[in-house]
Amino acid sequence: MTFAQETFSPGNDVRPSATLLQVSLTIIVPTFRREGYLPKLFAAVAAERASIPEAVDLVLVDNSPEASAKTAASTAPDFVRYVHEPRTGVAQARNRGVAEAQGSHVIFLDDDETPAPGWLGAFAAAARAGAKAAFGAVEPVFETEPPAALRAPLDRIFSRRLAAPPGSEVQHLRAYLGSGNSMFARDTLALVSPPFDTAFDQGGEDVWLFRHLVEDHQIPMLWCPSALVHEIVPRHRASLAFLRARRFSDGQLRSLVESGQGGLRGAARVALWMAVGAAQLGGHGLAALVTRPFSPERSTRHYLAAVGGAGKLFWWQRRLRR
Repeated sequence: MTFAQETFSPGNDVRPSATLLQVSLTIIVPTFRREGYLPKLFAAVAAERASIPEAVDLVLVDNSPEASAKTAASTAPDFVRYVHEPRTGVAQARNRGVAEAQGSHVIFLDDDETPAPGWLGAFAAAARAGAKAAFGAVEPVFETEPPAALRAPLDRIFSRRLAAPPGSEVQHLRAYLGSGNSMFARDTLALVSPPFDTAFDQGGEDVWLFRHLVEDHQIPMLWCPSALVHEIVPRHRASLAFLRARRFSDGQLRSLVESGQGGLRGAARVALWMAVGAAQLGGHGLAALVTRPFSPERSTRHYLAAVGGAGKLFWWQRRLRR
């Protein structure tokens, strides 16, 4: 992208091209039985919406069979549009949101995320500058302080902090980005139909999409740290059992997504990640045992890295619903 010379405000992470675009924004919030979080989310978005000149609407996609968010939506601001998607799975909910979107750009916001001041302005500036895909920062907010040995691993999972300058391309990190707090031009999402593969109904649908966008369509993904949200981490997630399941699943997805290429290249990349997984399982597993007597925190980190390695190695146990 060619950038013009211009003075930027602190919230402008992406330098504009010579011609700024006229844009509109649709925020998509998939939700599943978390209606208690929604009033705070709506209030934060309302404040952000008032801070920019662009048209902004919000599509709330209720993915619970019983339509549990309908009552909360009935008292929402008038820019919120409620839709019920009874087909279960986050991919179904995201696809429904994209189908309902009217803006030139789509922002994905999770129902447990709350925008910080300047969030929408940062994404709007990126959209005006011509960004095809942009990712904002995420900071965790723990409902209860987790055990000391779990604090760092939880922080790693529930945060997005990239060691990259604002506006830089980060598509090489696509496997670690996730769709929560991200923005896409709607015509970029139209390159893959449907955008989110419903075979990944338990998660990973976003990583699969990113692989297509980056490898098949060469879409640049930009870092937009001023678009900050705070993500609520409930008590039940601040546990070793949750971390173990999450790290194993993430490991499986790393190999599974690479397998999607098919052919010799796909097989070679899967074999590479399985080898990486085997090394992680052996090396970190041993380190977890050695460090356990004198450093529980370090032992836990090694243990979880070993679990992630096991996921890469046993990725084929994860069934996709085709």
